[in-house]
Amino acid sequence: MSKVPGMIFILISFIPWILYWILCGLNLRVGVLISLVITTILIMNQVRLREFNPMDLTSLIYFTVASMGTYIFNLDIFVERPYFLGYLALSIMALISIAIRKPFTFQVSKRDYPEIYRRERTFLLVNNAISGIWSIIFLLNSIISIILSNSYTRVTSNILIAIGVILSIFLPEKLSAYFLTRDFRKYDWRVEVDPKKPKAEDEYDVIIVGSGIGGLTCGALLSKRGYKILILEQHYRVGGYCSSFNRDGFTFNVGVSDVSGLWEKGPITYLLRELGLKSEEFFVKNRLRYIFQGKAIEAENLDEFIERLSEMFPAEGENIRRFFEEAKMAYDECYMEADIYGVPLPAELIVKVFGSKKLLNYPKEHPHFCDWMNKTFREKLDEYFKDEDLKALLCALIGYIGAKPSEIRASSALTAVVSYYIHGGYFPRRGAQNFAETLRKFIEDHGGKVMLRCRVDEILVENGRVKGVRAGKREFKAPIIVANANARTTFLELVNEGFLDKEFIEYIRGLRMSPSCFAVFLGLDMNLRDYPSIIVNLDEGYYLVINSNAD
Repeated sequence: MSKVPGMIFILISFIPWILYWILCGLNLRVGVLISLVITTILIMNQVRLREFNPMDLTSLIYFTVASMGTYIFNLDIFVERPYFLGYLALSIMALISIAIRKPFTFQVSKRDYPEIYRRERTFLLVNNAISGIWSIIFLLNSIISIILSNSYTRVTSNILIAIGVILSIFLPEKLSAYFLTRDFRKYDWRVEVDPKKPKAEDEYDVIIVGSGIGGLTCGALLSKRGYKILILEQHYRVGGYCSSFNRDGFTFNVGVSDVSGLWEKGPITYLLRELGLKSEEFFVKNRLRYIFQGKAIEAENLDEFIERLSEMFPAEGENIRRFFEEAKMAYDECYMEADIYGVPLPAELIVKVFGSKKLLNYPKEHPHFCDWMNKTFREKLDEYFKDEDLKALLCALIGYIGAKPSEIRASSALTAVVSYYIHGGYFPRRGAQNFAETLRKFIEDHGGKVMLRCRVDEILVENGRVKGVRAGKREFKAPIIVANANARTTFLELVNEGFLDKEFIEYIRGLRMSPSCFAVFLGLDMNLRDYPSIIVNLDEGYYLVINSNAD
């Protein structure tokens, strides 16, 4: 059986008022009493559910006072001025509901949406706006009743009420998009770039500062689409942390050792498919071992991992199963639209790409993921588990984020930590440099250019628009600059602060750099084949990568 739309409940709440206005308009005092009886019936069900509609509560108070004034104190004002007093009471009710952060439309509109909406700040803002509109409509009707005769008042008030109903139906979609994207719109931009237009030797469609894996990925995808790309890199090789170096016959990766995103809808799978590359040629699945309280934990897949955890924490067995069941649903929802663009999109881009209706429906279509978005990882762990040791073990890979579970959204931990338990992690075959060089070759084969040992000193800006970059004594022109550098370097060193908002600059200055780690690269003349490719020792606090066992 389908649910009754929330708007129906608003119309039901209007029934005692409609009867009151009609009967009192005919000068029938019984209209006050009949409206009180109907309101009491509406409230009785709410008492049982312990969930009250502010409009019905206001109706109960108003008609109780009106009945007492009319029948006990023999006052005629409630019968003679039903429109003025009634609409004024409703206007005050709407304003008070906004002031106490419980807009009266919230109680009925939440019936149309999943519970996850109720925790969304945007949902409250939208209902504040709609309740505010109703407050204005009620107040206008109250004022009009003084100016016009009863017959004209009825017509005018009905028109305004109809407008309120229409706005209540269609505004949520538009207001949700507005509230979620208003900050983004300050920095939104559009630049027309024609890849077919002839360009000078030092002129490009897009210049990318830095050849880390983000810059190379961006360059590869753009060059495939025909854009003239220039990547400038200060180092003598490409890749950033996705690079390798050789020492005495040993190959070491600079940073990358455990890569996610290689499942069916993963972003790296999408990238490889776009570039016509095969994942098995560049990545191999890691074997991973956790050392916790003197015990070694290894699992080939999620089912085995759940089994191992349940053996260690038998009292939490059912909770472990439920946790990963929900986590997998949330993760699948996160990537529901990823086959279109390869990655999940933030709210502002959902509006831009799919439209405001998609944004309004997002929590309904992604209920589990939205729940993870509205909680910290610590809160999500506490929701399922009591055993603190189990919680600590599930945070084994939290270093991939570089923050405490209580400081990060559960959704961030889902994609950067829990995803490894679900789909596993992968090691770059023949070293990380191999993948980076493959992307570089792809860019150059498609007309792009990569310049090494070329440090960018400044991003050039004229009249509020980027014009290019300066690298030493050379200048390169482009209408779009992609900075594959951290935010502090980009905005505090490469862009003149005079072009940026002071509040934005202060925000950038306040950003903390991510935690550092101490890395030792060892080449050993011994057989390590009995070990997995990665060992995470939680007891002694180290992370060990055995390259030769992965590749």
